[in-house]
Formats: sequence, C-alpha cells, structure tokens
Amino acid sequence: WWLWWPKKGRGFCQRCGKERSLTRYSNRWGKPYRYLCARCRKQELADDEAYLNQVTGVVREPGESAESLFMRRLQALLAQAAGTQPVQGEPVVKEPDEAEWSGHVERLEELLRSLAWAGWELPEAYDSEFDPEHGPLLFTTLWRTGAAIDVEYDPAAGELRLLPCEDITGEWDEAFSMLDETIGVTLDGDVERDAETVAERAGELGLLDATRIRVAEGSGVDTAELLAEKYAEWIFQPAQQYREIPMEDLLTELNADEVLAPYLRFVVFLTDFGVLPDLVPDAVALGIAAWCWRNNTAVEAWHLPSDVLMARVNIAATRAVMPHVDPVEGVDWDAVEAALTDPAWTLPTGAVVSELFGEGWPEVRRTVAEQVRAWKRIDEELVGPEATLRLLTIGGSTGYTRHWWGQGRWTAICRRIVTDAVQAGIPLPQPYDSRGPEALVKDLADPDLLDDHVLEWLIDMPDAGVGGPRGLRLHKEATTPPVRTVCFYSD
Repeated sequence: WWLWWPKKGRGFCQRCGKERSLTRYSNRWGKPYRYLCARCRKQELADDEAYLNQVTGVVREPGESAESLFMRRLQALLAQAAGTQPVQGEPVVKEPDEAEWSGHVERLEELLRSLAWAGWELPEAYDSEFDPEHGPLLFTTLWRTGAAIDVEYDPAAGELRLLPCEDITGEWDEAFSMLDETIGVTLDGDVERDAETVAERAGELGLLDATRIRVAEGSGVDTAELLAEKYAEWIFQPAQQYREIPMEDLLTELNADEVLAPYLRFVVFLTDFGVLPDLVPDAVALGIAAWCWRNNTAVEAWHLPSDVLMARVNIAATRAVMPHVDPVEGVDWDAVEAALTDPAWTLPTGAVVSELFGEGWPEVRRTVAEQVRAWKRIDEELVGPEATLRLLTIGGSTGYTRHWWGQGRWTAICRRIVTDAVQAGIPLPQPYDSRGPEALVKDLADPDLLDDHVLEWLIDMPDAGVGGPRGLRLHKEATTPPVRTVCFYSD
C-alpha cells in the first residue's frame, strides 16, 4: 500500500499530532512507514542517536562521517556478541559526497528529459535520503496542468520508479495522479540508452502526450466543468495577461475571430472532448501539421496518388515544424511558413514535395501560407505564445492525429501492431521476416526512412483477413489514447 502514498503532503504528524508539512519515511531499522514533520524527524534521529550511543558505547567524533560511525558501531556490536575486539572495515555503501550527489541529480534529469520536454515541471531541487545499507535515494513530484507523478531514483539499485501521487491531506484541489500503480524502469548504466528506455515507457503510459481525462461519476465537478476551469486557468488567463485587457473583452474578441472561433468550437470544445490544455511541443507540431497543412488548405483537394505517399508528406510536414516550436519562446511562424511552402522541400526518398503536387502546388502553397499567417496573427495579436502553444497541443491531440507519427505513444502503437501481427501468424515485411519484430519496431521510429512496402504493411497490413489483425489505420485499440478517470469530491 505504501507505494501509492505520496512522498510529501500536509496533514497531522504521526508523532506530535500537529498539522504540518509532512514527509513519508520508509520502514527501515524496524520502524513502520510513517509521516513525520521536520521537527519530529529531527527528534527521531536524535533519539536514535542517543540509543545507539548507549547500546554500543560508540559516540560520533567531531567531523566523523556517517559511514565511519556506522561501521564503528557495527563492529562494537559484533565485538560484544563475539567477545572480541572490533575489526576495521568499510561501510556497505558509502554516503555520496557533494559532487556525487550532484552527479546523481544530473543523471536523474537526463533520465527525465523526455518528460520535461513533454511539459512536466522538474523541481529546482530534489529531496534525498541515504542509509549505509540501501544507498542514496532521490525523489520528487512532477506536475503538469494539475496532474502529478511521484518519482524515485535509486542509483545503487539501477532503477527509476514512477509512482502514483495522492493528496492525502486534501490540500491540492483538483489535482490528480497520472498513475494508479508503481512503474519500475530498470537501468543498465548507459545514460543515453537509459533515457531512451524511460522515454519509451513514459510514452507507452501516455505521459509524453496531452492528458485526456474523464471525471468519475459522483465527483463534485463534471468533465465539462473541470475542462472549462482548466482552459480558463491555462489558456484564457495567460492570454488576458498577454493582452492586458479585461477577460470579457478578450472572450468577445476570440468568439468573433473568423479563424479562432471555429477552432475553439469544433476542435477544442467538441472534438475529442477531454484533452487538457497541456503544453507539449511535439503535439504542437502535430497541431500545426494538422491545421495549417493537412486541413483548411488545398492539400486534401490535391490528394496524392497513395496513402503511403500522403503519410510520407504528413511526416515530413511534422518534422519540418518541430525545430520551430519552443516551449518558452513559442512558434517561429515565419520559419514554419518558409519550411512548409519551400518549393525545394524534399522527402528522404528524394522526391520534391512541390513536384508531387504538380499543378496543384501553387494553390497548396498559397492556402498553407494563409493558415500559417492566420495562426501567427492569433499568436501575436490575440492570445500570445503560451495560449497558442496550448491551443495547438489540443489540436495535435485529437482523434484525427491519433495514428500520426510524432506523438509520444508512437513506439508503443507500432509495437502493439507488430506484436498482434506476429501472434496472428502474419508475415512481417521484408527484410524483417528475417531480422525479426524488434528490428522492425526499432526502425519504425523513423518510418519515412523505410521502403513503401513496409509503410503499406504498417498502415493497412494487406495480408491480414477481414478478422484482422489491423494496421495503423484501423487498429483502434493501439491508436486510441488512454483516458484518465479522475475523482474529485466536494465537501
């Protein structure tokens, strides 16, 4: 049970009974899991120190390290039991010095970089524990738009743990945990490989994409009300601060805007109801690709000859936008327009996008430029960079883009499709019929670099019968994003 109790909170200290900020301490040294305030934790340590001084006859010397004191006391106890003199030795685990603690923090932040890029706020400082038996432990809580994840990093064990976060004190109104169970990620010591492992697991859990929520029945608020509050807090308030005008005037302008008003009605408020206004740069790029390239332009009217080719161009559009999205500075709209309307824009296959559209390219180029400029106006004149990023995160998180490359769940989606095919006895496309499913999943991280027949297999799985398994287009179980059911209770 203790794994889903939060590391930090506010409530009644189990030692003094007073309401204070609390920290959870583990069941080491014969003590139970418990919540203590800082004062009682200090007193607990002092009591433990006095007890050990008494039973071992060993008192800390000035400047002595914790591991040295531990070993002297251990040797004293062993000597008492055996009737011999203590023998010098080394501690089980040495306490890290300042440089080593800093190294652990740096490594933890490398492990969490995919989550940080997806909008999860990393702390300015991490909480820590150390004991000579188990070694160092770093822990913190990550937050994003009211959602929380507890994180524990155990360097000695080589494990990162993502844990549920629960507000046992009721201090955080309308905050909720993103997880229901503890997720352990085993690390092999290579920082780049470990960071990729964490990213894949976080992506599979939906932590690298915008959060979708459903409020449980019986809560003190329904889904529509909660989303309205989140949109007000994370979109409209930043927009008001950017514009420095009354909220009523701002909303009147937004509702009258010929581009933004329909987007708010049909993308934000209606399409795939339940997407939180997170700020996820990769989802922003998907939103721009969806609503400045593929939709509201002539691209669909000049649909290319095959779905594989359209998929290649969609991926290329998303890739072209990604470098120009910054979570702090916002979108470089001039660079986006230049990238999406460049007559020399070339796919990895060598095909030139403008030539693929042929005589339709002038219309495609003009309408794409119009949409990009419309969003530039929305950004600069109506709502500002932060609100724009959050609006486009929602636009890149709809059912329309649920099977597009660029989302955090992409590898998990591909793995599910490949696994289902293997289990159903469907042959993998060459050369993966000999290289194996893991090689295919790995290479699908960059699907635009693969041959047409591999992409066709992924999209529609031509060899599968009517009963499946399904490819990317129709595999709803693989491509449907997870929905988080949250509970809030009113007094």
